[in-house]
Amino acid sequence: MQSCVITLGLLVALCSSASGQVKPWLPWFGSDSCENGVCSSIFPTFNEDDDSPTFDNCEEDDEDGTCLYDSTNEEDAVSKIKDFEKEAVEKAVGVLKAIGFNPDEEYNPSQQRGGRLFGGGMLMQAAIDQALAVLRIFGYNTGAQINTIPVQPVSQVQQAALATLAQVTAHKAVIVLPTAAQDTNLPNYEPCRGGEGLCTSAQECKNIGGVQGKSIGKCGNCVGCSVCCQFMTGCQGITDKMITYFQSPGYPRTDRSNEACSLTLNVRDEVCQVRLDFIDFEMAAPQAGSCSGVDNFEIINTAQPGGVFGPGQSKMCGLNKGQHVYMPVKPGNILIMRATTSGVRNIPLARTDGTNRGLSGDTAFRWNARVTQIPCEAPGARGGRSLMKDLPDIRSARRIPSHYRKLLAPDGCRQYFQESRGRLQSFNYDGKSEVLLNQNYAICLKRPARSCGMTLKALGFSLPASAGCLPGNVPAETVDGVCSLCCTSTEGDSPGVNYLGVSGYSDGASVMTPIGQNYAVNQDRYFFCGSKLGVTNLIVTRTKGPLLLRVRTAGKYWEEWSCPPGGCLGFLMNYDVDTGTC
Repeated sequence: MQSCVITLGLLVALCSSASGQVKPWLPWFGSDSCENGVCSSIFPTFNEDDDSPTFDNCEEDDEDGTCLYDSTNEEDAVSKIKDFEKEAVEKAVGVLKAIGFNPDEEYNPSQQRGGRLFGGGMLMQAAIDQALAVLRIFGYNTGAQINTIPVQPVSQVQQAALATLAQVTAHKAVIVLPTAAQDTNLPNYEPCRGGEGLCTSAQECKNIGGVQGKSIGKCGNCVGCSVCCQFMTGCQGITDKMITYFQSPGYPRTDRSNEACSLTLNVRDEVCQVRLDFIDFEMAAPQAGSCSGVDNFEIINTAQPGGVFGPGQSKMCGLNKGQHVYMPVKPGNILIMRATTSGVRNIPLARTDGTNRGLSGDTAFRWNARVTQIPCEAPGARGGRSLMKDLPDIRSARRIPSHYRKLLAPDGCRQYFQESRGRLQSFNYDGKSEVLLNQNYAICLKRPARSCGMTLKALGFSLPASAGCLPGNVPAETVDGVCSLCCTSTEGDSPGVNYLGVSGYSDGASVMTPIGQNYAVNQDRYFFCGSKLGVTNLIVTRTKGPLLLRVRTAGKYWEEWSCPPGGCLGFLMNYDVDTGTC
């Protein structure tokens, strides 16, 4: 090992020279005139006017500025230079051959790799770079084949020393060099087909450890990858995959089993959010505003011990196909999704005679949820449970795939809609089932450039309200001479705090202004409840801030008179983000 270090040290020393001239630091050359710590070289220089050599240590009284010297010393110096060149070249070539640098392949410095690197590692690469630099010092073209350089066979001692160098890093077999790995995508991390799966190898996309893989297409944008794979887990599954599907037993077939089925997600160190997309979700409707007494899907997030949707509220039931949920997480968190089913109560909108209208029918249930971990840092930046633990020096150079960056929601948003136009609704909204209790969450809309607000048009709206506010078209009511805001009263027989909160500006009516037609400012209110979304079931907002709605429902079940005819069903509405000059 000592010989190995000495050899590499010699190469590093050689490469510190920027040109092909031999400098006075060569090991067997030195200065023969030193005084007070200042030394002068024994090598001659030449005058511009003639070929006579001069020396730096000539006496000042020398009339013609030259000194005599012994020509034998010059010949001896030239001979030593040639010997040194021969030895340095031999050692450089010996290093390349001992490491495994293939002499039959050309080395292209611009690609920062050469031949086949057996053993890998940054130390190996440094040795190769230094050895090639030595050959360039003495005029050898490193782009040419190494076996064209005339050298004597390396001695057995040198071979043994250099072989030790190759063994030092043999336990770290890294094919991709660190500089190239910065631009190389990782398997089981890169999303494919718009986030429907992960790019991985065909071998990995198999049923391994209880996680079933399904190939949904080709994918080759990462090291060793060939397929786009959907990883699916069933009951009692455990995973840390970036994208996983949690499905009911036998999906897409429906089920009526009495069981508890769960998925445990180990959150990766670089992840800060998890998004659940309910591709399919059919369970029994809530009773009295609660999912506890029926088939339900519960989310247990250690980063939200108080509840995911509000105080003590983490359960879902009813119909939620097409809905999504964002949750904040911390490195090392555990996220559990648990379905408790009995198959006893009817699914909303399903005919009790068993006729299937596109839903499961009768009491059968099913679900299919895509679970996506969203990183806020490059993989491996924190260390720990990292995809890059074998390449610690380039962790920070890793990138976050664009799909994850686009999914990332603003802090505090339980839902995040990125299209400028679309539809949103309360959870388990089907036009017949009641809204859930204890909800307190935010719905956020992506704010594009030059946005000035949004327009909301209710297709269905009914939230609990006191008698004076039940029509939904008034912002306040007066009871016993006391005026109070609608939707927020907790006094007397009030149904409690129930509202959709949004900064209203207009109900859609227009007026003529000096600059032309514009919306009338006639609906300046924030809290909406009762049987209508304001006066006309339409809200126009004007804001330069975030685009969001707040959903709030009471913690106790409301009386029947507090709901519009048909019940307190939640809301369904179209939204349109307004841009341009507003």
